[in-house]
Amino acid sequence: MKKLLPLILLAFAFSACQQVEKQNVVAQLLNQGWTLTGDTLDINMQVDVPSVVQQSLYENGLIPHPYLGTVENQLLWISDHPWDYTLRFDADKDLLEKENIELEFEGIDTYAEVKLNGEKLFFADNQFRVWKHEVKDLLKKKDNLLEVHFPRYDSTQLALYEQHQPRLPEKYAVSRKAPYQHGWDWAPKYKNVGIWKRVELIGWSDAKLQNAYIVTENIDNEKATMRLCLDVESKAEGNYVAEIYVNGEKNSEKTIHLNGGTQNEILNFAIENPELWWPNEMGEQPLYVFGVLLKDGDKVLDFNKIWSGIKTFEMVDEPDSIGRAFYFKVNGLPFYAKGANYVPEEMIETWNDVDHTICLLEQAKDAHFNMLRVWGGGIYPSDDFFTLCDKYGILVWQDFMYAGTMYPYDEAFLENARIEAEEQVKRLASHPSLALWCGGNEISEGYYNWGWQQSLGWSEEDDKAIKAGYDRLFENILPQAVAQFDGTRPYWPSSPSKGWGRPESLTEGDVHYWGVWWGEQPYEMYRDKVGRFNSEYGYQSYPDYSTLLKIAEGEELSKDAEVIAAHQKHARGTRQIDDFIQRYYPNAQPKDFEEYVHLSQLSQAYGMEIAIEAHRTAKPYNMGTLYWQLNDAWPVTSWSSIDYYGNPKVLQERLKVLYAPVLLSVNQKGYGVFVTSDLLRDIDGTLTVKVCNLEDLKLDTLEDHPLFEQKMKVKLEANENRKFIVEGLSECLHKADLQKVYVKLELVEGETLTAERKCFFHAFFE
Repeated sequence: MKKLLPLILLAFAFSACQQVEKQNVVAQLLNQGWTLTGDTLDINMQVDVPSVVQQSLYENGLIPHPYLGTVENQLLWISDHPWDYTLRFDADKDLLEKENIELEFEGIDTYAEVKLNGEKLFFADNQFRVWKHEVKDLLKKKDNLLEVHFPRYDSTQLALYEQHQPRLPEKYAVSRKAPYQHGWDWAPKYKNVGIWKRVELIGWSDAKLQNAYIVTENIDNEKATMRLCLDVESKAEGNYVAEIYVNGEKNSEKTIHLNGGTQNEILNFAIENPELWWPNEMGEQPLYVFGVLLKDGDKVLDFNKIWSGIKTFEMVDEPDSIGRAFYFKVNGLPFYAKGANYVPEEMIETWNDVDHTICLLEQAKDAHFNMLRVWGGGIYPSDDFFTLCDKYGILVWQDFMYAGTMYPYDEAFLENARIEAEEQVKRLASHPSLALWCGGNEISEGYYNWGWQQSLGWSEEDDKAIKAGYDRLFENILPQAVAQFDGTRPYWPSSPSKGWGRPESLTEGDVHYWGVWWGEQPYEMYRDKVGRFNSEYGYQSYPDYSTLLKIAEGEELSKDAEVIAAHQKHARGTRQIDDFIQRYYPNAQPKDFEEYVHLSQLSQAYGMEIAIEAHRTAKPYNMGTLYWQLNDAWPVTSWSSIDYYGNPKVLQERLKVLYAPVLLSVNQKGYGVFVTSDLLRDIDGTLTVKVCNLEDLKLDTLEDHPLFEQKMKVKLEANENRKFIVEGLSECLHKADLQKVYVKLELVEGETLTAERKCFFHAFFE
């Protein structure tokens, strides 16, 4: 009841405000009753928004399910056809009484002309922005007509691309639209068109809060210094009061002078003896309820509730004896990042479902994740995603949505990018799970290493102009938005900082090591290619067999089936999966395709086990491992550990050991034993090391018959990784046939089993 009572008090305080004075800010949702038409096509559908055309066509029975069978090529026409959304509505009486009325589209994908009662309001050209327009003078009591016309997306984009000189590496570069929708090596070319977020009218008088968010500036001497950031819009000059509430109790107030228009206000306040928010398994995730009331005398004009946690986050990027250390601190303590890369959960973005996100993030939490990297080729996740990460203690490395290409550098594009960045930073800043902002994915890497200058025929002047445009966007505009509108999160210009082909990629910054998949090196290469922070690496496997049965719709399944090829987007993917199965499971003879699918997952898990073990046992040289990728956006053969339908692959299950707070492992070269601890306490226990026959394991023998057994005392300090030499272990293993034995490790503290693991010297068929 102690934590619940403040929430009740705060809810009562806000309720009382509304009872005293009729709410100054009112909203009318415009989500229902739209008509979607297809220009020259005989298509006329009644839809609700959020809606994209692909979703609505399927739900009205006009196209097959976009994720099943081999239908992708049949649906590519949709994005190169004009579409119209129209809505007739009456305006609410309470709304019309307000001095100001604004029409707000939370998300339009992507190019669209918006009209109200025949008057053009604006032309949208950015999927990631909120689009607003004052409509008080245009709005009628009855029979308003709202029109959203989408021109042919493909043709519009191509025209913009063709106009741009010099040539850019990818056509999608000219559009502020999710890159992955244009096709990726795990995604089809489903370029969504539509009103993908809600629409509403907002009416207000005098003044209102446009934005309100909270960040932690500092924690010192049992006191947290907080900053409340407000964007306040007013029509006239005057003095107003902002009151700050913390868990239902008034903390402070400040008089603010508004000059008319929109202005930013910063209010600092303190919280004594704060409960800190910690990542998963480092502590608890307490959330405070902050409230802000905007008042004119005793009259409440607007209010906002903000759920947030108190934490500090630092990025350490500094020279050391090896190169440059790269790691993070939470609340002043260094921590080892364990997790994965997160991609959009749907190709049809309006099908995003919070229950699916809950399931996905719970699986991540249960596998000891403390970080996800939101990859820059997708979409900015919803508030629900971040709220769940707040709850589960999963930090978010957030890329801005730029990936794999250079971008335009004209003033219009850069201004569009600036507004987008400011909106997203303000939207997400209150979430304690938000860790850092990154400029984008593999853009610096592409510029320096992928040969665009030669393949696209850039002149020296072209090259200078494009690089200058890159610097303006990624070294100026984006970090300025982070610094100005947050100021507490670090900014990292590009992931990776150095490409995996360069030696310094392993001694500084973050690295995407793709030598195993793209370079087709053996899994064992992961042991040699350990960076300071491995933010991408991975290997493919098939999804769960039940997933393949769904997409096949009755077609007979095999490696060569047409439906399997349609859901494999990497040109060499099927062959490489097969090559590594043959390399690591030469004696396996799968009886059918279902067993072969399982073999592919075993192979993936074995490779990732080698990589993760190499990364964690290199701590503190290496301080982070984020594999590619956690999830899928549709049913597909990919690098994921959880398939589109939420089925965990073998890798996801093994992560429960590989990412555990204490990892036990055998050094494959010197046969010592590593104890790798992420615990924030010391360890004082007994380590038992056994060399056992693999046959006993296969026969599920209840008792061990070890060839070797040794017990030893081990002590570690908090957050330490240590190698222990086990007397006699090396001699035993040198004599043994490593194909027939494994090492069983157990760490016990008192009567408590702290960690255990079975370590193998080769891949075997389970």
